[in-house]
Amino acid sequence: MPFTIAAVSAYNPGIPNSSTFVQLGALMLVLVLVPIILAYFIWKGYKPAWYATIAYGCFNIALYIIIFSSLKVLLSTGPIVSNSAIGPLGYAIAYGIAYIGTYLLAVIAIIENIGMIYFLTRVRIRAYFGM
Repeated sequence: MPFTIAAVSAYNPGIPNSSTFVQLGALMLVLVLVPIILAYFIWKGYKPAWYATIAYGCFNIALYIIIFSSLKVLLSTGPIVSNSAIGPLGYAIAYGIAYIGTYLLAVIAIIENIGMIYFLTRVRIRAYFGM
């Protein structure tokens, strides 16, 4: 199957080849493992994990603010094309769902990261880390 995907993707640039799937899988693994590792060390009470989690939260807030502010450009250059098989109405519906869903994701992620930073900066939590 990977050979077929790679052979077809050489002629159609819209289909990712197998190395793209491997890279995407590795990226997803890192994006899933970093919060799990941070959560484990936070649970154990390691002070460097507190700093790393605060930095990770600030990075995520900045990232989602950039995504939120450039969403129209990101979606207009995305994989949904207006002359696709779904037609103009399907394109409008798909674009609207992607637009609203990404906005909601960005807002929820920003609120979540602000809440995490707020929680970690409380006096009792800082005392747990010996700060």
